[in-house]
Amino acid sequence: MKIRIAIVDDLIEDRSSLSELIRQISEESVIDTFPSADDFLKTYMPDKYDLVFLDICMDEINGVQLATKLRKTDPHLLIVFQTTSREYAFDTFPLHPFDYLMKPCRMDEVEGVIEEAIRVLSAGDPEIRITAVRATYNVPLRSIIAIVSQGHNVDIFLNNNQSLTSTETFKSVSEKLGDDIRFLQINRGVIINMDYALSPAQDEMKMKDGSSYPIRINGRTAVLSAFSQYMISRLDHR
Repeated sequence: MKIRIAIVDDLIEDRSSLSELIRQISEESVIDTFPSADDFLKTYMPDKYDLVFLDICMDEINGVQLATKLRKTDPHLLIVFQTTSREYAFDTFPLHPFDYLMKPCRMDEVEGVIEEAIRVLSAGDPEIRITAVRATYNVPLRSIIAIVSQGHNVDIFLNNNQSLTSTETFKSVSEKLGDDIRFLQINRGVIINMDYALSPAQDEMKMKDGSSYPIRINGRTAVLSAFSQYMISRLDHR
């Protein structure tokens, strides 16, 4: 499978080394390299790349700052952070990194990232069928930010700044999610997609689209624990 890859690193030796490792692993992949975040952003467009390797420690705009910009327009981009120290790992959790590599990168670790990326990209994303007020829609799970019960209806908030009002019950919609670990019920009648969550703040969960949802008082510890475990699992998926 051909993967579109970008490497953003201000050290030419590290850019060249990683690029060469990837070429040995996946000859079909297209690789673009950039010496700075500014250079990358000059040509970047959403969905241009499948996988991006970002050096955390760069001048002016660092890897974490660049990833924050990318997440606003490309929430499902696979981002791999590179660094010489794991002290920055917790700073990257809210950005939902695909992986975290220590420099200098080893062949087996890079190969693991590429293989897992191919698996994820090949798998696609499931859809659920939602009955709305005037029509029925097939909704990709990855596009759902939150599901909220509103009286006899259910509002489904999507990542394109739109929403659907379903005439189904909250239970019916929630059961369609199956055992997808991205979705977490944080309150009665409120389910969030943790891929769009920033972090818990006091008694609410803040989301990347600017919305926030209340966390239940009874069971709050379990909600926060589930959220933390999901963040950790994103770094330990292999």
